[in-house]
Amino acid sequence: MSYSIKYWWLLSLIGVLFIIGGVFMLAKPFASIAAMTILFSVSFFVWGIFEIVFSLYNTRNQNWGWYLAGGVLDLLIGIMLMSSSLFEQMEILAFFIGFWLIFRGAVLMGHSFEFKHLGVKNWGWLLFLAIVTLLLAFAVIAIPALALGTVLIWVSISLIFLGISYIVLGFSSKGK
Repeated sequence: MSYSIKYWWLLSLIGVLFIIGGVFMLAKPFASIAAMTILFSVSFFVWGIFEIVFSLYNTRNQNWGWYLAGGVLDLLIGIMLMSSSLFEQMEILAFFIGFWLIFRGAVLMGHSFEFKHLGVKNWGWLLFLAIVTLLLAFAVIAIPALALGTVLIWVSISLIFLGISYIVLGFSSKGK
């Protein structure tokens, strides 16, 4: 059975745009990191406003105060970031990534000890990976450019592969 989707070429065009975006990010890393940092800063600000509004409209919810507190915190972080210089925003972004990785590494370490307690084989590999994650997290905090560069590379590669996927999807939707 053969089928065709109208305007199939739009999917392929989107794919080309994703690829161009990914290549641009690799070719212009500073501009890309700057844009990513600004987006991150504005996102905290907007997210904070939405969370505050959500909490105020849901005061019957038992946890509405936590949403309000989180929204106020996000709003304040957003204001702080947007009033900072671009370089300060970049450092803060790197620190957030580093501390998030520390949290994730600690959680993995906890899982590995839980697996050991449960008698799961190969728990040591999970512990090893948790330690590597923690070491990388400390490297990210010590060298913020490492975090930003890594995020930039992974996002760029992801956009390129996403673009290829959309091109394939577009031509596959064309039919015969």
